[in-house]
Amino acid sequence: MNYRLLLLSFFAMLLFACSDKNQQATIEHGSLQVRDRIVDHADPLAKQYHEEVKPVLENRCVVCHACYDAPCQLKLSSPEGIDRGFSPELVYGTRFKETDPMRLFIDAQTTQQWREKGYKGVLNERDQSPQANLEQSVLYHLLELKKNNPLPQTETLSGKDFDFALNREQTCPDMSNIDDYKQQQPLAGMPYGLPGLDNNEFNTLKSWLEKGSPMAQPLPLSASVEQRIIEWENIFNQQDKKSKLINRYLYEHLFLGHLYFSEEPFSDSQGPVFFNLVRSSTPPGEAIQVIPSRRPYDDPEVQTFYYRLRQYTGTIVNKTHMPYALNAQRLQRWNELFYDAPFSVDTLPGYQNGSNPFKNFVSLPTASRHQFLLDEAQYTIMGFIKGPVCRGQTALDVIQDKFWVFFTSPETLHSKKYSQFIFEQADNLELPSDYSATNFAITSWYKYAKREKAFINAEKQVLGQVKGKNLQQYIGIDKLWSGSDNASLTIFRHFDSAEVVKGLQGEAPKNAWVINYPSLERIHYLLVAGYDVFGSIKHQLITRLYMDFLRIESEMAFLILLPAEDRKAELDYWYTDATSDLKTFIHDNDIIFSQKNNIVYQSKDAKKALFSMLKEQYKTAKQYNLDVYDEPLASLNRLPSPAIQQLPQVSMIMVQNQQGEHSVYSLLRHNERTNVSTLLKEHKTRLPEQDKAEIFKGVLSSYPQVIFSIEETQLDTFISQLQQVENNSQYQQFLTGFAIRRTDPDFWKVSDQLHQTFQQKNPIEYGLFDYNRLENR
Repeated sequence: MNYRLLLLSFFAMLLFACSDKNQQATIEHGSLQVRDRIVDHADPLAKQYHEEVKPVLENRCVVCHACYDAPCQLKLSSPEGIDRGFSPELVYGTRFKETDPMRLFIDAQTTQQWREKGYKGVLNERDQSPQANLEQSVLYHLLELKKNNPLPQTETLSGKDFDFALNREQTCPDMSNIDDYKQQQPLAGMPYGLPGLDNNEFNTLKSWLEKGSPMAQPLPLSASVEQRIIEWENIFNQQDKKSKLINRYLYEHLFLGHLYFSEEPFSDSQGPVFFNLVRSSTPPGEAIQVIPSRRPYDDPEVQTFYYRLRQYTGTIVNKTHMPYALNAQRLQRWNELFYDAPFSVDTLPGYQNGSNPFKNFVSLPTASRHQFLLDEAQYTIMGFIKGPVCRGQTALDVIQDKFWVFFTSPETLHSKKYSQFIFEQADNLELPSDYSATNFAITSWYKYAKREKAFINAEKQVLGQVKGKNLQQYIGIDKLWSGSDNASLTIFRHFDSAEVVKGLQGEAPKNAWVINYPSLERIHYLLVAGYDVFGSIKHQLITRLYMDFLRIESEMAFLILLPAEDRKAELDYWYTDATSDLKTFIHDNDIIFSQKNNIVYQSKDAKKALFSMLKEQYKTAKQYNLDVYDEPLASLNRLPSPAIQQLPQVSMIMVQNQQGEHSVYSLLRHNERTNVSTLLKEHKTRLPEQDKAEIFKGVLSSYPQVIFSIEETQLDTFISQLQQVENNSQYQQFLTGFAIRRTDPDFWKVSDQLHQTFQQKNPIEYGLFDYNRLENR
C-alpha cells in the first residue's frame, strides 16, 4: 500500500510540475495557438526557406524523419509535417485493436486538426517573438542540445547512451518536460546518433526559427503542366459506366504511385514534378478535398466524387518513391486495353465486395487487367516492397533474400473460358478482409489453405480443358511473358527492407517465381491496397500467413519448368525443416503439378540449365552490371564465408576516381535459410555459413547500413583486407580504415556526395536515403 501511495504521489508531482511549467509559459509567452507559417512566394522569406532552410532540413533531418517510421512520427519532409509536429504513438506498434489512421495530407488538413488528434508542435505556438520562438521550440532545444553536447570522439557510440534498434523505445519530449529530457539524455540531441550541424547550418535554422519558422509551398506549376493536369483529370473523370469502372480499377492500383508527366522537361538536380492520384469530393478546377478512406477500395461515402491529380509537395525519399509516367504512349496503351476495347459495362459494382477484384472488375477483360499489371510489373511488385507493409522482419520473412521473377503471358492462358473460370473462383480467391482479421484464429490458416487447394485443383482442371492434349506444349519458357524490360525482375530482401529491379541480376538464385494473373492481382490487394498499417496485429498476421499461399503458387509455377522427376527433391530443398502442416499442404494436396513441359534438357543439372536458358531469353538490364574497369570489385562476389558473416545486409561503397568522379556500388549480403515459411521463428531457420555476398553497380537499397568512401587507388587494399576478415574484431579494424561511421566528422560531406551521385545517375528514381538502420560498429 505504501508503494502504491508513493507511486501515486510521484505521478501527482510530475503532473503538477508539467502543469506548472505550462502555466508559467502561458504567463510569459501567451497561450498556445496554431500559427499560419506559409508565406507568399513573393515574400523574401519564401526564397530564404527554399534556398537556405529547406536544403538543411532535407539533407540533415529528413534522412531520419520521413514516412511512418520517423522517430515520434515527426515527419520533417514538408511544411505540413513540420507544423504537425510529433506523436509518441507508434505506427508500427503491436496493437490488438486497429487505430485511427494518421496519414499526412489525408486524415487531417490543418495543423489544428492534428492538434485535436493528439499531435504536439515542435515549433513555438505561443506569442511570436525571436526569444520565444527559440525558447518555446522543441526543435530548437534538440538542435541546441546536440551543439552543446556533440558526439563523443570515439569510433562507436555507447549502447548505454544510444539505442539504434528498429523497435527501440521512443522518448518524445514536449515543452513541459524538455528540460528534464536534456538533463537525463544530454547526448540525445538532433541529428540523433550522427554528427551535429556545422555552424552555418545551425545558424541558418536558428535564424529561421527566430523569425517564426516561415515556410513556402513549391513554386506554381507551369502552364504546360497545368494543361496536362486538366487533360488527364478529364480522362480520369469520364462519366459513362465503362470509364467509371476502368478509372476505379486504375485508381486502386495507382493510389500509392508518384505520377509524373514524362514529356515535360526537368533538370537532373530537380527531377520531375510528382503527383498522387486521389479521390476528391470536389471536381476538377476546384481546390481538392481528399476523401480520407482507410483503403482505396472503401466506399467513398459521398454521392459524387472525382479522381484528381494532387501535387506531392513533400521531399522525395527513396523508401516510398514509386515513379509512374503519364504520357501519350501510356494513354494509347490504356485505350487499347480498356477505353477503346470492345466490351460494355451495364451495371457498376458497389463497394460491398471490398478487396475482391475478381468480383468488382469482372466486366473488365481479364487479359486487359493482366496486361496492365505486366506493362509496369516492377511498379506493381514495388507496391509491397516500398508500401507500408514492407517495414520490418515479420513483413518480409515470407520471401528469400534474392529471387528472380517471371510472369505468365496473357496470350497463353486468357480466353473466355479462363476468364469465366476466374470469376467463378472469386470466392476461393477472396483475401483476408476486415472481418476475418477481427476474428483471426490459428485455424484461419487452415480455412484459407482449403480454399487455396480448391482453386489449384480447379485451375489444373480448367487448364486441361482449355488446352486439352496440347497442354504440354503450353508449359515452357517460350510461354512466359517477354514483352518489355519489365518481363523479368530481381527482388532483394535486406532482412527488414527490400528492393526490386528490372532484369535477372547477379548469379542464379536458390529459386524463382512465375506469377500468373490471379496471384499478381492478389499480391497487390493483399499487401498494397488491402494492407492497413494502422490495423491490429491480427490483421498483420493473417496478411503474412496468406502471403505464404501466393509465394507457394508462384514457386510451383516455376517448379513445373523443371523435369517432373526433379520437382519433389527441389521442393524439399526449398522447404527443409518446414512445419508438418505446410509439408502436408504441399505434398498431400498434390500442389506439385505433374504435367510435363515442353523443355528439352540436355544436362543433368536441370535447374542450372533452366536458369541459363532464362538468362539468355531475358537479356539483363545493364544498369547494375559491373563495367570492365570495375573488375577488381567483382572479386567481392567470391568473399570467404567468415568475411560475409561480418557484413550487414547492405553496404554502400562510393569510389572516387583520379578525375574526381564518383561511382556508387551496393554490396549485398544474402542470408540463407532452411525455409521462409516459419512465422516469428526465423532465427531458427538461419544457415549463416551458407550466406552469400554480391556486388552491383548503383543503389540497391533505401537503407544503407554501412557506407564506405574510398579512392580508386585504394581498391586493391580495400578488397584484400575485406577478404582477410575472419571475426568481428578484424572487421571493426577494417571499418576503421575505410568506413564512414556515424561518428566520422566527414559523415555529412560523404552523405551529400552519395546523394548527389545517386541523383545525377538516376534523377527520376532518386530519393533521399534513410539512415535509421546505419550500424554502430
